[in-house]
Amino acid sequence: MFYIVTFVFCFLVIYLLYLGIIVLRKKGLEKFKTSKQLEYFKIKFKLNVDKLDIKSFAHTIALTNAFIIGATVAIVGLVDNFVLKLMIAFIILMPSIYIIYNIIGSHYKKKEGK
Repeated sequence: MFYIVTFVFCFLVIYLLYLGIIVLRKKGLEKFKTSKQLEYFKIKFKLNVDKLDIKSFAHTIALTNAFIIGATVAIVGLVDNFVLKLMIAFIILMPSIYIIYNIIGSHYKKKEGK
């Protein structure tokens, strides 16, 4: 039960921070348009940023990042050894970012074609 509460707490904190700093502020959305995350999607999936609803895309990225970080923190909390925590966190973060970002990129590429 503790790990579920940890996941939910981390998820909400990360999502609300991202929402307040990036999604709901015009200045934040302008910076998001030049971010490395958006650059990754432009290069890898050849997304046309002009056709994207940037606010919706930023919401999706906020939810995704909050989920990835929350899940990683909850899973790493199961381990006691600090060095092992770092290794497990790295092993969880890299594939989950790659897999989930590929799903998002494919989804928005299909959406762009319609």
